[in-house]
Parts: sequence; C-alpha cells; structure tokens
Amino acid sequence: MFKEFRLKDSIEPIVHFLIWVSLFLFVWFQVRTLGSFRKQDESIYPPIIWSFALNLILFYTNALYFIPRFFSQQRYKAFLFSLITLYLSIVLLNTLFDHFYIISLFSSEKEVFYSDLLLNFQTKTFILSLSLGYGLTKNWIITNKLQQQLIRDKLVTELKYLKAQINPHFLFNTLNTAYSSAIKNNDDATADIIEKISGLMRYVLYESNEDKVLLEKEINYIDTYINLQLQRLSSEIADHVHYEVKGNFYNNKIAPMILIPFIENVFKHGVILSKKPEIAIVLYLNSETLVLETKNIINIQNAQSNHTNSGIGMKNVRERLALLYPNLHKLDIHQDDLFFKVRLELQLKPGNI
Repeated sequence: MFKEFRLKDSIEPIVHFLIWVSLFLFVWFQVRTLGSFRKQDESIYPPIIWSFALNLILFYTNALYFIPRFFSQQRYKAFLFSLITLYLSIVLLNTLFDHFYIISLFSSEKEVFYSDLLLNFQTKTFILSLSLGYGLTKNWIITNKLQQQLIRDKLVTELKYLKAQINPHFLFNTLNTAYSSAIKNNDDATADIIEKISGLMRYVLYESNEDKVLLEKEINYIDTYINLQLQRLSSEIADHVHYEVKGNFYNNKIAPMILIPFIENVFKHGVILSKKPEIAIVLYLNSETLVLETKNIINIQNAQSNHTNSGIGMKNVRERLALLYPNLHKLDIHQDDLFFKVRLELQLKPGNI
C-alpha cells in the first residue's frame, strides 16, 4: 500500500519531467535557427538553455504558487498583478540577456532589439497559456476533491448523529407513558419533569433535523435543559449556578444542537457534591456574533479523564463546527488548577429565515 501511494505521487512529476526533456531535446536537435543564433556556429545552444530555464520559472511559479495562493482564494487583483509582473520581467530579462550579452559573444549578426523582444513575447505567451491551463485545471481538481471530502465527512458526522437518535425514540415513547401515569395519579411535580424531558426529546428527534433552526428555539431547548438540571440539584448547589442570556435572538438561525454539548459538560463535570459548583453559563448575541461562555470548577483528581474523554457529543460538535462554520467560529478552551472555561464564538447571518 505504501509503495502504491508513493508511486501515485511520483506519476505527475515524472510526466512533467519527460515532457520538458522531450521538448528540450526536440528544440536542441531539430531547431537550426533562433533569431540571430545559428546551429552551425553553435551560437544557438546558450539561448536555448537560458530560455528554457526562464520558461520553467514562468510555468511553475504561476501554476504552483500564484494560482493556489491568489486565484483559488479569489484574490484576483493580486493574481493579475503578480502574473503580469512576472511575465513582463521574464520577457525583458530574456531579451536583454540575449541581445546585449549572448549575441555579442556567440553571433556576428546583429538583430533588431524589437525583433528579439517580439520573439520572446510569442514564446513566453505560449508557455504562460500552458501554465494557466495546467494550473487552473489542477486547482479545480484539488478544490473538487476537497469539496467531495467535506461532503463525505458531513455524511459520516450526520450518520453518527442519526445513530445517536435511535435509542431516544424508545425513551421518548416511554416518557409519554410515564407522563400519562403521573397525571392519572395526580403527581404534578413528576408530570412537570416528564413533560420537560419529553420537550427536549421532541426537539432533538423532530425539530432539529434541518440544517439550521431558529436561534430562539435552540435557546428554549437550553433553558429547559438547565431548568431540569437545577430541579435535580439541591437548593444549596443550584444557588451557585449562574445562567444568563442577553441580546435579541430573533431573525437568526443556527445549526441545531451545536451549543448543548458544552453545557452538558458543565453539569457533567462541574457538579461536585463536596464543593460549591460555581457554574456559570452566559449566552449573548453581539451584533452578528453569538458568544457562549461556560465556567465550572473541576475535580482536580479526575480533571484529565473528565475533560479529555468527554464523549461522542464533544467530538461531534468539534467536527460539526469545522464543517458548518469554517472560518466562522472560534473555540477557546482553557483549564487551570481550579476551573474549566470555554468560550465559543459563532458568526451568524441575520435575516436568513
């Protein structure tokens, strides 16, 4: 497998090498005159070598540097400026070297400067055309492969997410049965908890299947989840949980279930019965930037295992952030001896309802 991979990587440079060598040998043996240079007096050989070297520089600088660095990133002005500058520089350098140095050494004939300049314009334009064709085609192939890989990665992530939903269907139906039983027996507190859990399950199973959901629905889900967590905790612990939501969240959409794994981890790892939890969850919208900040005290003895093995939820959310918000998110995770802190920034686009 290793040999096959190495051979595959070597095919393209080998083909390039054979093409350039074949072209060089053809000119070397078949072309008898090149402007004022002649094969019979051997004056043609230095300009052939010099011109080929410049052709290689023009071809590969454009194809392997300018196109990936500027054109593929839609920096078209920088691409055109760099390409034209390189093209004109090589044409003038080739012409000046031929006319004022090589001719004086190897040829008794004097050629008009503009004639030599025109010849170099023609040859370098041909090389530049080949370079553009090769470079743009190679860039398109690479871009297409990256897009296909992103699609495959997204399908794999969605498949993991779908598998995680299979068991909750059974749990959701069971909760409905438990809710009916609690109402029949006048157990309002239990019925309220079951209703909230059912609401969470309903959102996960039926309302979060779209690529984007209304941001206020996602926040309602978070509200319900935190309320349930507080209900299960004692009042002494619940009083040390700070939850705050700020900003106008209407007219915005977000990828569903992208925030909740961070909040789940706060309660999973931050509630220590022997200590005050000191949990803080702050969610606010600043212009088009949604910010989630969480902070929780950590159990020093289990800190490493708790936060490096945070489960499939945290791993999936990292993958989803990379897929759904490329260059549109910033995730900072900081841990010291006392606290575990997370700050997530998402760039949203309002009005896409």
